[in-house]
Amino acid sequence: MKHVFRLLLIPIFILFSVSAIKGTVSNDTERIDSLLKLAEKEHASYNYTRTIFLGKKALSYSEKIAYDEGIVKSSFWIASGLCNMGSYPESFTYINRIDKNHSDYLANNPDFRFKLTDLSGRNYLALGFRKQAVREFKKELAIADIEVTDDEKLQRLAHANIQLAACYENYVPDSTIYYLNKVRAIEKIFPGLRYKSMIVMYSSLADYHLKNTKKLDSAFYYIEQALRVSRENSSYLLYACLRQKADILYHQKRYNESLDCSFKALALAQEQKRVEDRISIFKLIADNYHALGKYEKELLYINKHISIKDSLAAAKAVGVQISADRLSDEADRVKNKNLWYGLIVGISIVIVVIAIAISRIRRIKKRKSVLIDLKENQINQLQDTRLDHAKNELIALGKKNAPEFVMKFKEAYPELYDKLLQIQPNLVTSELAFCAYLKLNFSTKEIATYIGVTPRAVQIRKNRIRKKLDIPSSDDLYLWMNRL
Repeated sequence: MKHVFRLLLIPIFILFSVSAIKGTVSNDTERIDSLLKLAEKEHASYNYTRTIFLGKKALSYSEKIAYDEGIVKSSFWIASGLCNMGSYPESFTYINRIDKNHSDYLANNPDFRFKLTDLSGRNYLALGFRKQAVREFKKELAIADIEVTDDEKLQRLAHANIQLAACYENYVPDSTIYYLNKVRAIEKIFPGLRYKSMIVMYSSLADYHLKNTKKLDSAFYYIEQALRVSRENSSYLLYACLRQKADILYHQKRYNESLDCSFKALALAQEQKRVEDRISIFKLIADNYHALGKYEKELLYINKHISIKDSLAAAKAVGVQISADRLSDEADRVKNKNLWYGLIVGISIVIVVIAIAISRIRRIKKRKSVLIDLKENQINQLQDTRLDHAKNELIALGKKNAPEFVMKFKEAYPELYDKLLQIQPNLVTSELAFCAYLKLNFSTKEIATYIGVTPRAVQIRKNRIRKKLDIPSSDDLYLWMNRL
């Protein structure tokens, strides 16, 4: 009894263990998802250090239980936080991990693929790989309408066009305004455009007029619009708008106002730990002090500008190498893909050539077969014609009981003639002539008429031939002669 009880305990223990494991995994995934939500929240609050910390914690837990979605999303938030803090090399490291190890997840989640493509493009652009950045942002345009509502599609299209406009700033002004006009067209038909897109559009238009048309009033108008939207939505982009306004004020020679905006922008950039953005602000502050004749302060900010620029240059050098490695990997993948396609195309061409050759051979054989059949038919028709002619001539000779009747019979039916002699070598000419009459299907009465005897005499001859050739009495004499 105890033995049976122990056996019953085994499946109960197994079920309990499996349930416990499932419960543990479920709790772990919930914990990871909670960390990821916190990371996203910190990212939205521009606290990128905290975003990276939470992302790395979620990544560690996800890797322990092989939670694919957790690994992908935590790597993304780490990469995004690093990008916003100017750590592009390290950001690319996490992007590359997602690209290489989680292609299935990307294929099945177009929304996440859109975000990752955007992040990759931003890294490329920051590192000076403008052509690669353009390629990434054009990918965004291609996947903007996959599995989304019409409103979300317009949001994505606006964002991708803004990013493309940024790629051409200071390089191709016509392309910049081309993409910005696309965003303005979307704004006209879709009032619900996200405030971030509105801010970037206005600030990009301000930058375009400042650097290209030199219309400072237009530039000032658009940057004021960008600042209005930024303040209404407490946007983290407020620092960028203030820095840009300071630049416009500097060009308008309103140096003290420009300094005031510059210091406000600097305070926000330091608060958000945006190291790279401080470079341009330090330079602008130095330029304002130079214009005001305050050279000691100018030198102070020039040194700050150079110090941060040098430290970022070293980091960018690493980033350039990582980007180059990434491009090399992509080139290898494209090369392998092209080789595979080339192999498939080559095999396909060989198959097509073989199929064409086989088809041609078949057509030639068929044509030959048709020609042979046609020739055989012609020969058969000719033989039939000749046989009919010989038969008609033979019938005419038979009716006359002509001496050459047997000779012509031999010429017309050589096989029959030989077989008759094989069966009975002692057949005389008159008997062979009688067999010829039977072959030509002459009736008893007709034979009697043509050879000048009575029908009774013909019947007697039939009996003699039947006996001499050993033809059974049950066989019809005419049919037997035709079968022979």
